[in-house]
Amino acid sequence: MRQDRYTTKFFYRVCINLEPRHYEFLKEISDIRFNGDYNHTIHYLLSKYLNYLYEIRIPATKKTETANYQPRTKTYRRWSIYINPVLWSKLFEMRHFIGYSISALIRIMLDWEMQSQGYDIIPLIPLPVLNFENLFNNNEELADERWLNNYLYKKQGTYQTRQIFCSFFDQFY
Repeated sequence: MRQDRYTTKFFYRVCINLEPRHYEFLKEISDIRFNGDYNHTIHYLLSKYLNYLYEIRIPATKKTETANYQPRTKTYRRWSIYINPVLWSKLFEMRHFIGYSISALIRIMLDWEMQSQGYDIIPLIPLPVLNFENLFNNNEELADERWLNNYLYKKQGTYQTRQIFCSFFDQFY
C-alpha cells in the first residue's frame, strides 16, 4: 500500500464557475462575516448545509460515479479564489459521494443561504426537509466553528458484479 503524507503552508489558487450574482454574494458574506476570508465562508456554508447536501446526493439513483456538473449557460464565469488545501480536499472527495461538481456544491449552498436571508431566488435544488431524529448533531451549533473536522472517504468495489461501495464519514453528520 502506498501512502503519501505532506504538509503545505500555502493556500491553493482554484477556479470555481459561478454566476456573477453568486460570486458577489460569496464575496459579500466573506467581507461582512469573515474579513474577506473565503475559507471561513465556505467552511461556514459546509457546516450549516452539510446534512442537507447528504440528502440530495444522487449517485445511488443515477448508478454512475461521474459528477453532475452545472448546466451550461453564458452567465457562468470563472473566478479564482485561494483556499485551504484541506478544505479543498474535503470538497473534492464530497463531489464523488454527493454527485455534483465542486462549483455546483458551492452554488447550491449559496442558493440556500441567499434564500435563508430573504433574497428572491429560485435555487438550483430546493432545500430538502430533514428528519432531525436521525441526526447526531445540530448544525446550527457548528456553524460558527472555525476548525475542520476529520473525514474519511473509502471506496471499494467488486469486479464481477460492478458494485461500488462508497463511505464518507464526517463528524458533522
